Amino acid sequence: MRLPATFSAWPTGGQARWRWACWCVLFGLLYGAAARLGLATSSIAPNVTLVWAPTGLSLFVFLRWGPGLWPGIVLGDLIANAGTGASLAAVAGISLGNLAQTFACWWGLRRTGFAQALERVRDVVSLILLGTACAGLSALIGPTSLWLDGRVPTDAWAAVALQWWMGDAAGVVVLTPFLLIWCRSASATWTRAQVAEAAALLVLLALLCALVFGGALLQGLTATPGYYPASLALFPLAVWAALRFGQRGATLLTLLVTLAAVWGTVRGAGPFVDGGLTSSLVRWWVFANVITVTSLLLAASQSERDRARAQAIRDRDFGSAILDAEGALVVVLDGQGRIERVNRSFEHATGFNSATLVGQRFEEALIPAEHHAKVSGHAELLRLKLADREKLESPLRRHRGPPITVSWTATALRDEHGSMTHAIVSGIDVSARVEAADALRQARRQLEQRVAERTQALAEANAALQVQMAERQRLEHELIAVSEREQQRFGQALHDGLGQHLTATAIQAELLARDLEAAGARDAQASAERVEAMLSSAVAQTRLLARGLYPVEMEEGGLMMALQQLAENTERQLRRTCTLECPRPVDAPDHIAAVHLYRIAQEAVNNAVKHAPGAAIGIALGQQAGALTLRARNPLPAAIGAAEGQGIGLRIMRHRAQLIGATFHAGASDGAWQVEVTWRSPNER
Repeated sequence: MRLPATFSAWPTGGQARWRWACWCVLFGLLYGAAARLGLATSSIAPNVTLVWAPTGLSLFVFLRWGPGLWPGIVLGDLIANAGTGASLAAVAGISLGNLAQTFACWWGLRRTGFAQALERVRDVVSLILLGTACAGLSALIGPTSLWLDGRVPTDAWAAVALQWWMGDAAGVVVLTPFLLIWCRSASATWTRAQVAEAAALLVLLALLCALVFGGALLQGLTATPGYYPASLALFPLAVWAALRFGQRGATLLTLLVTLAAVWGTVRGAGPFVDGGLTSSLVRWWVFANVITVTSLLLAASQSERDRARAQAIRDRDFGSAILDAEGALVVVLDGQGRIERVNRSFEHATGFNSATLVGQRFEEALIPAEHHAKVSGHAELLRLKLADREKLESPLRRHRGPPITVSWTATALRDEHGSMTHAIVSGIDVSARVEAADALRQARRQLEQRVAERTQALAEANAALQVQMAERQRLEHELIAVSEREQQRFGQALHDGLGQHLTATAIQAELLARDLEAAGARDAQASAERVEAMLSSAVAQTRLLARGLYPVEMEEGGLMMALQQLAENTERQLRRTCTLECPRPVDAPDHIAAVHLYRIAQEAVNNAVKHAPGAAIGIALGQQAGALTLRARNPLPAAIGAAEGQGIGLRIMRHRAQLIGATFHAGASDGAWQVEVTWRSPNER
């Protein structure tokens, strides 16, 4: 069964609850076993011990896996106090004190940003102070519960509470750091020399513990019991373990020394025995805390120094790597502008050796004479605190070859008084960029010249095109005018020539019919009448054709009259409903525009007749604010047919609208196909 990273207080799901219950039971068993072992050293009451190891164990569990395993503390207290004669109420009070202590210490450490590696002095101090302070909660609640249960006399409550507090505090200070450190994976393997050194340290520790806490050393030094200075012989070993083996060595040594001290004190031997159990415990507790704090703080300080040293080395290597980065020319100057160091890229770019440049002034050694004043001026701004960073471009001398152009960035490094101690001058070779910029400027001038030439040529071509377009438009107008005149001529010829001739022939046929009637030739008379009827029909058709080619109404009544005649002819000849809507008279002063509008309406009517057989056709003519609007509408099927056909009719109508400067629109509108033309007189545009 694998241990999860954290436990929640009330896990969800059957399998999760089963695992949580199993780990709570395991934790409770370990807690109870440690408690029973500690109670074996109790001296004042059966429920009080010198070192309460479960406190350190429970805090370690909370820090490592969270407070979700708290029921293990209750189970462990039941196991620990079984057979001591304490009631369930007293055991519940003891569990409450232990839970309050562990929860408070765990919460406080989390609030301080505690790191379990104990590699910072602040983490060691936080653990020791909070562990010692929170032990007071258990020392207040636990003895009070035993006193209420009658297990601790009133006059002994203070001594029990003191011993309880010191035992719980010792469990946190000694055991928790050991578990936190040794349950972590080792970061590095030991060499044979380190293994031999560790073995020697352990052997020496065992000998000194036997001498100090076994009583042999005291018998040799003094006959006075409780000779406290004898314990100081172990401090050099604590320092040795902390400095040479870090937190692992420090926590292991303090644990072993604490166990040896408890063993000797309980047996009545060692430097902490003075005839009184409480005073002996106080002596032992002070010693255990001092040696633990000393060892842990030394190890943490050593870890911080090692990290700081490693960071300094990394920073130095990083700085060197940046300084020697390829492509950047870097020069380090002192406060007076003398060269202290240049990087490899600078040496490769200039051919100068770093040793030959050290001690020389930057501008005198590397900048051409004509640019000394410019560079010195920027350096003076840095020295006078007028700027912390300056940028400039200047030539850079080379050992062999012509100078190169470099873009410099000079940054001042100052001390606490603001005086410049060093200047970091970094540069980038921009010779290629300068040459490219010159070439670009030259190319731009050439391009601008060519653009000007092409623009002039384009303007001339455009002017010629405008002339051609104007000429084309003039020719189109003339062509339309000629076409209209020809249509008028044909219409007049049909009306005045052929129409009159047919009329005269019809009259002659009518006279012939009357003569035949008078002569009694009935059959010949009927034939003459049929000829006269056919001639009359031909005359009517000729006049209609003449009106189509040349609407006489345009001359007599204008556009409105011509459109009215168009609608009537459509109804009479084609038997199609065709109406004109014109609420008030419309004035079209431009005869050419009126003719084009009439032709557009005529073409729209023809399209409607072709694409929408049997459908009604509506023509609307109106004038508003100087704009003349002509509309021709018919049902939508005609629109669909016209749109799909892409016939020449639409193109002719659109072209006529363009010739007179009118707007033209043809398409579906409100369920119908509509052709709309809006024309405005040039004087009103």
